[in-house]
Amino acid sequence: MSMFSAARGLFRAPFLHGGRALGFLSRLSIVPCRSEKELEDAAPWFPLAGLLLGLLWSAAALALFLALEQNPALLPPLPALLAAWLWLCLSLWLTRGLHWDGMADLGDACGSGARQERFWQILRDSRMGAFGGMALCLGLLGQWLCAAGHAQQGGWLALCLAPAWGRTASLWLAATVPPHGDGMLGRLVCRAMTPARLRWSLFWGLCIAAAPLCAGVSAARLLPLLFGQWLLHRWFARTARRHGGISGDFLGASIESAQLWFLLALL
Repeated sequence: MSMFSAARGLFRAPFLHGGRALGFLSRLSIVPCRSEKELEDAAPWFPLAGLLLGLLWSAAALALFLALEQNPALLPPLPALLAAWLWLCLSLWLTRGLHWDGMADLGDACGSGARQERFWQILRDSRMGAFGGMALCLGLLGQWLCAAGHAQQGGWLALCLAPAWGRTASLWLAATVPPHGDGMLGRLVCRAMTPARLRWSLFWGLCIAAAPLCAGVSAARLLPLLFGQWLLHRWFARTARRHGGISGDFLGASIESAQLWFLLALL
């Protein structure tokens, strides 16, 4: 009985916290978050939720790619482009466009050149401006083209891992930059990222970065991936500190930016 209890305790945390992370980040509300404490406990499991989402999107995209590839009337790039389009559509639908909203808001706030309170007024404005529209278009187009490139090359592992990488990157940002004001999401995720959990998220990142080696990706490709991610993290961190901390919009934009960089670096 004691061994059974120990085994149940071992799998209880991944199921509960991973399920809550999945429920918070997507429509798949397996174990919903009902309190701030539950969201704090779920935050370190965002990478696991990203991995599960990536597997779902990629499985559907692969099925479409294989079906279209059998049609001799279609030109070779079209099955990959349509499979990547489905991958991106599923990511938008299942996450309710949660992180892309942050990308658009941050694009407007940074593009305006505003400072102090005016920066945050623009960031929190639900209306999208020109800079937000440009950031959104460039990000979506970039992910679609990179996903199509991986589909054409058979790089399905990268498509599975990219969402996990993006959500891991958001934890690194939350661990190194204080939250701004009393915004709930930024405050909770920052508070959740204790030194021990930061080390855990670094372990997640190393596992995700090393996984493509199993698919034959050269180890030399990992250095640009890590260096580029460091530069991206540094930009987000410096921008957030300049304006007094991070919010949920910063975290969402960092997720999609890191996901795009992962796909691009491994092409």
